[in-house]
Amino acid sequence: MASKLTRRRLLQACAALGAASTVPGYATAESEPDLEKFVQPLPIPSVREPDGKRQGADYYEIPIREFDQQVHPDLPPTTFWGFDGTVPGPVVKARRNEQIKLRFDNTDLPSDHLFDIDDRIHGTSPEDYPGHDDPVPDVRTVIHQHGLNVEPESDGQATAWKSPDGTTGPRFVKHVHDLPNRQPRMTATYHDHALGVSRLNNYAGLNGFYVIESPHEQRLNLPSGEYDVPVMLQDKTFEADGSLHYPSSFVPNFAGDTAFVNGAVWPYMEVEPRRYRFRLVNQSNGRTFDLALEGSHNDDDGHSDDAAVPLLYQFAPDQGFLNNVVPIGPGQDLESLVLGPFERAEVVVDFSGHEGETFTVTNDAEFPFSGGQNGDGSHGSHGNGGDSDTHLGEIMQFRVTDPDHKVVDDSAHPRNLSLPTHPGYSEQAAKQTRHMTMGMRMDDGLETHVLNGKTFSDGGVDATPQLGTTEVWELENNTMHTHPIHLHLVEFRVIGRGPDGTEDPAPNERGPKDVVRVDPDETVRIITKFGDFTGRYPWHCHVLEHEEQAMMRPFEVVAGNSARQGQNNGHGPGNGNGSDRSSQGQDNPSGRSQ
Repeated sequence: MASKLTRRRLLQACAALGAASTVPGYATAESEPDLEKFVQPLPIPSVREPDGKRQGADYYEIPIREFDQQVHPDLPPTTFWGFDGTVPGPVVKARRNEQIKLRFDNTDLPSDHLFDIDDRIHGTSPEDYPGHDDPVPDVRTVIHQHGLNVEPESDGQATAWKSPDGTTGPRFVKHVHDLPNRQPRMTATYHDHALGVSRLNNYAGLNGFYVIESPHEQRLNLPSGEYDVPVMLQDKTFEADGSLHYPSSFVPNFAGDTAFVNGAVWPYMEVEPRRYRFRLVNQSNGRTFDLALEGSHNDDDGHSDDAAVPLLYQFAPDQGFLNNVVPIGPGQDLESLVLGPFERAEVVVDFSGHEGETFTVTNDAEFPFSGGQNGDGSHGSHGNGGDSDTHLGEIMQFRVTDPDHKVVDDSAHPRNLSLPTHPGYSEQAAKQTRHMTMGMRMDDGLETHVLNGKTFSDGGVDATPQLGTTEVWELENNTMHTHPIHLHLVEFRVIGRGPDGTEDPAPNERGPKDVVRVDPDETVRIITKFGDFTGRYPWHCHVLEHEEQAMMRPFEVVAGNSARQGQNNGHGPGNGNGSDRSSQGQDNPSGRSQ
């Protein structure tokens, strides 16, 4: 469907003519503002209260609106799309095993998109939806609760979109999503997933925090209340008039030139000299972050004193808990924290003893990311990665106060945390081992990323795992860029990495995950159990421009005889260009909950 040339789009198109970069997708504004860093406090998203009850469950009805929000004192207000009129959206908080019902209402959105719609992208015209003859509206949304174990009808899948005028996509079933929360505790997101415009809708602001809490978590005595802080990491590009800049035609990867944290540009946070819990979410379209703290203590030569920098104690990955607390910082096994798009990490940082000091959160990841600052898988060279025009070296600051009274901190020291254990899944019990590949090809002049040699529109399903069975997936990356691979429905465990998939995962990957980074020329082996729902779900790269063109494929969880695995269940080739290898055994119990 051809995009309409509204006044807004005309201005954006004119601005795009001034964009210049040697890296595809790196956004440079035509009238780039000169913004001072660390001059405004970090906003803290609020927890959303339910709107009432529906069939005995807490019910949320969250509007999606277009609105203006000021993100820096020297910028005019920026137009966003967001939930409840904020960017990011509020924190939706649930308890493990307690169902909630959630509706996102987009009827207040305008009929014109904030950005140009590139009709070369799959999902933008009626021909992309067999049996769906209605025009495809430019403005359409479907909200996915990332990481949830949920029925397909409530999963927020790419073709289940709805427009403000009521037009729906072919897989739209229900307005209200039923979310049972029967899974490990986690900090995740809810975000747009609409086919053909997901990258644009997310960049416009359609993302927020989704949290599941558990009794085990509460017994750990982690920092709580105002000392428990959600932090959403993004990158944006702004024009001098405050408007968001995004390229007018499709780019195969995207990075902004400005750090954007919890809806503010390069913010700072005042912290007391005590322990804090930070729930870190990378919500960028395509940028990976390699995070570390840099202190204000300098030696006689003016160099930062690494020994004076507090450590990040990571206790949770995407979901659940790590096997052990992982200290991250100078002299540790991990010197920095790498988060690909939509990966998460929960950390405790102890600022006690640092009264009056300032710490800057730095980033040393290359863009596009390919496994390390130099593309060789190495990390930790903070302060040396600022040569590239695409580098975003500083993210935010922490300023430790120096109160004239004793600060009371009753939370547990992170070294003393006794994390709940979970035995994971037995590899001997796996019914299938599936080999899945990542590649690239050119389609109609567009750089296209593929899974198993196929795009989302190529038909069929890549796998038909049987409900309740365990499988191993071998993810092989034959491209030049790292791909953060996400499976809907399930959490999984990383059991191998490296050229042949036999190397140990990183210490902070040893726990439940739903996104895993696969570096170039690497095979990552994951194991999961497919439950509790049958139906069709996607697996995809979570670089949004990759997902959009067109690195997303379906799998279908089926009931019945496990001998059907690898077959197509009536929907086309069972495995694309992947392969199945069967094995025998029975699955282990899931063990203690998290």
